[in-house]
Amino acid sequence: MRSRYRYALLTFLIASVPVALTLLASRGPDERGYPPEPLRDVAIWAVAEWYPWAILAPFIDRLVRRSRPKTRSERAAVLVRHAALAVTFMVLHGVGTDVLSSVMKPERPLNLWRSVRSEFLPDAILYTAIFVGFTIAESRRRQTEVAERLRAEVAEARLDALRQQLNPHFLFNTLNHIVSELRSLRDDSVKPALGMLLALSDLLRDVLRERAQLIPLRDEVRMVERYLEIERARFGDRLQAEVTFEPKALDALVPSLFLQPLLENAMRHGVSAADGRCRLGLTVRTRDGRVQIEVRDAGPGMDPATTPSAHGVGLRNTAERLTYLYGNDHSFDLKTLDGGGLLVAIDLPFRQS
Repeated sequence: MRSRYRYALLTFLIASVPVALTLLASRGPDERGYPPEPLRDVAIWAVAEWYPWAILAPFIDRLVRRSRPKTRSERAAVLVRHAALAVTFMVLHGVGTDVLSSVMKPERPLNLWRSVRSEFLPDAILYTAIFVGFTIAESRRRQTEVAERLRAEVAEARLDALRQQLNPHFLFNTLNHIVSELRSLRDDSVKPALGMLLALSDLLRDVLRERAQLIPLRDEVRMVERYLEIERARFGDRLQAEVTFEPKALDALVPSLFLQPLLENAMRHGVSAADGRCRLGLTVRTRDGRVQIEVRDAGPGMDPATTPSAHGVGLRNTAERLTYLYGNDHSFDLKTLDGGGLLVAIDLPFRQS
């Protein structure tokens, strides 16, 4: 709001310049030697000629601020609105000055069309100049807003980076200390917990390590095996997981950190109602230049009344990520098996580094 008043005041001051120049030029006789017109009449005429622009300026500024065109049709609509405002002002301005002239000089007959036509070109030029000036000012204001927002986001990102540097450092030190304490006990009963901690430490290092969007499948499989090792230590015989893959498929590039959420979703929703066991399988193979990945469980499957995205955040995020990376060159299907359980079938192009 302050900037709008500032622009209006600036326009008022700018309009005062030609008013002052007109008053100064009217103090002496004209070129034909006639005496100067009364200063009051000159002042009234100059004010009527220039100060309406100070009234119009806030409307131009408001229209510029509200316009955020993104497409060609939206830009055309903005130009039409400005053209309508400009023509309306030109007509009113021309009519107003002609009426004022006839009032000040009764001997001069009204000629509205001539006044509008004579004012049209200078009014159009001046309107265009004001419009361009406000547009440039608004563009700079928006750029400043974006820069301030980006500066705040950068500051937040630096803070997050600092947290990520501190938290893993503390976590790994703690894990290493626990491992050292367990090893010092020299007791076979702590070996399962020791193996679980070592697997967790390796898994966290892989997760927190900076990596590319696409990595070799062998790295993903290695992370999956560590994840399943931890889960087997937790659930014991209740978890029955099987991972099978073709050796050739290990060279394929796949999105990093995308298999573990699928397995976690299968564990969460794939517990058999019959015996309470969690059976899941991961199969990876290649066919005709494609990588086919299947994750299946033995749970109740997917409710036909729900959408696939409602089955789990991991599935929804994976689907969105695959669409971002591969576009239409992939498939992501969910299917409830006849014998029970859910099948997640993914088909990706076979790419190598």
